[in-house]
Amino acid sequence: MRVAIKQVDAFSDVPFGGNPAGVVLNAEGLDDAAMLGIAREMNLSETAFVTPSDVADFRVRFFTPRREVDLCGHATIGTFAALEEEGRLAKDRTTFTQETGAGVLPVEIQREGPRPLFMMNQALPTFREASSRTEVAALLRIDADELLDLPVAVVSTGLPWLTFGLRSLKTLSGLRPDFPAIAKASREGDYVGFSVFSPETLKPESTYHIRSFAPVVNIDEDPVCGTCNGCVSAYVVNYRVVPLSDRVCMTAEAGYGVDRPGRVSTIVERREDRITAVRVGGPAITVLDGSIETGIRR
Repeated sequence: MRVAIKQVDAFSDVPFGGNPAGVVLNAEGLDDAAMLGIAREMNLSETAFVTPSDVADFRVRFFTPRREVDLCGHATIGTFAALEEEGRLAKDRTTFTQETGAGVLPVEIQREGPRPLFMMNQALPTFREASSRTEVAALLRIDADELLDLPVAVVSTGLPWLTFGLRSLKTLSGLRPDFPAIAKASREGDYVGFSVFSPETLKPESTYHIRSFAPVVNIDEDPVCGTCNGCVSAYVVNYRVVPLSDRVCMTAEAGYGVDRPGRVSTIVERREDRITAVRVGGPAITVLDGSIETGIRR
């Protein structure tokens, strides 16, 4: 059986930027093994599979080449860009819902500009302080003094990432992580990988620069990661790295370390010193549109 599939570059409005995701919009009839097989064949960080839902507009499942994960930010952006492209998002609506492993989450489309912008609501953040600064620095092969004087925390807005900051963009850009050791630490610490940021940026309009490492799921470096930016944006608000207000709007720059630059818009809403919403989004562009053989007989 052949199924239609797209490759969509999320968090970019030009081809070969941002983060590519596979998207199967009509995944009915595919079992878990077939979905995993397609994800392996696409060999992208995540491939999304869309099926009907009883509790949301769509059910979306996300597979890395190794396993299913509860949520993927860039694949969500890619999925809803593909749905819009195929005319499956009603033009009289701006908010839609997806059923995911992390719950039912809204996705908003803004159609005012030359290319639609998609903003996804992520789960409310959780925080737990984790590894020591010395341990983390050793895994990145840097001195512990390079880290910001803030906790190293496991943050989750749907997927848990070990999240922390570095003082300088030069140090962040020059990282040569110990990927086997990071994979081992990720398994032991029950998180996906490292989300590392610096408040120093390449562009003055950016809030932070970010790199994301997830070798435990076969992704040494994720170019532009949606859940990572959800975690980092929640972290910088929670630990007061940025000026606070009831609605903190930020722009992240990412992907430069792997020659896939992208930009991510994030919004963190607060009420009485408590985070009440985390939203992450950006544009997306389809770069490949075709079909794939599943090996399943009709």
